[in-house]
Amino acid sequence: MPHGDLHLSDQDLVLGADGELSSQRAAEVRAHLDACWLCRSRRRELESAVSDYILLQRELAALLPTADAPRALLRARLGEAGRRSDNTGQSFPAPWRFALAAGFFVVFLVGLAFYVQTSLRKQFLRQSLDTPVPSSRLTPGEVRTVTLDDVCRLPAAGSARTIPADLQQQVFTEYGIRNAGVGTYEVDYLITPELGGAYSIRNLWPQPYSAVWNARVKDRLEDRLHLLVCEGKVDLVTAQREISTDWISAYKKYFGTNRPN
Repeated sequence: MPHGDLHLSDQDLVLGADGELSSQRAAEVRAHLDACWLCRSRRRELESAVSDYILLQRELAALLPTADAPRALLRARLGEAGRRSDNTGQSFPAPWRFALAAGFFVVFLVGLAFYVQTSLRKQFLRQSLDTPVPSSRLTPGEVRTVTLDDVCRLPAAGSARTIPADLQQQVFTEYGIRNAGVGTYEVDYLITPELGGAYSIRNLWPQPYSAVWNARVKDRLEDRLHLLVCEGKVDLVTAQREISTDWISAYKKYFGTNRPN
């Protein structure tokens, strides 16, 4: 993307994170990030993807066999085939012995690949279920057209929070959560209706109760932002942007603390 475009390119974001931009371009990127919440959000997504890739590399390095392992397995299988031929008095031709060993090796690799895939999927799933932030793909956040009077007529925590059971189950399914225990998650809005959030699945996610930054903590931020907006101390669009982009940073900002109260 050319430098004159509205948003930064992924290349600029990655090179900037690695410190590989020229000093002039790095200054331009920093200035843009200071003013653009969308590009800051995209940078976090790219950094998360890089972290996942590094984790995947480490997992594969730990689980995949060393370079000598396939040769050792092949020698073992050939030796086993040779012992069988000695015991039975029959000898398989060399090509057949090689094919047999190769078949065993292919089965071994398929089984190993399945194990690695399953193990990593479970690990990433556990991480995603415990995270206190939603998936930007599944829950980007969505707002409806409202006035400030519309917002302030709603109580800080009103009946608008009630979410049908079938819609909650759909959210769990999208996030890969099966048999969610009672009191484990709160399916709630990323941008709450009390702040003009839309009644849409794109605005819903399963907030864990077990995390440090949990659903109850976010509820307190929602109430605080609703109060500040209605007192005219925070602009409604600003509140919507901050709670949808990085609600934990918003909590720290408006409560003046690095830890939830």
